[in-house]
Amino acid sequence: MTYRAFRPAVAPMPLFTPAPRTVSSQTVSSDPTLFGTYVLEITTPNSLPTVPALAGWQLRVWPVARLGDATLEARPVDAHQSTADLLDALHAHGYGTLGPVRTRKAC
Repeated sequence: MTYRAFRPAVAPMPLFTPAPRTVSSQTVSSDPTLFGTYVLEITTPNSLPTVPALAGWQLRVWPVARLGDATLEARPVDAHQSTADLLDALHAHGYGTLGPVRTRKAC
């Protein structure tokens, strides 16, 4: 009796398939004049990426974060406001902060 090795009819699936790249790295820029000077991760009161209404700050939020609910980018309206003022205002509105406040440097 002769035995043949079993050969699958279909090639096995690879363990990792890279996702297609939809955005070219040349189209994405990190221009500091685009918006804010402070960046930090936050937790929101309702776990949705919402923008808090903070007096004296211009804010932008997007739902990409490693630990929290969103990433917050902030720009003070008045130059005398500091990161401590931002953190106090966020905590007063029920927002939590995770990790350090990163400062964007002008190029």
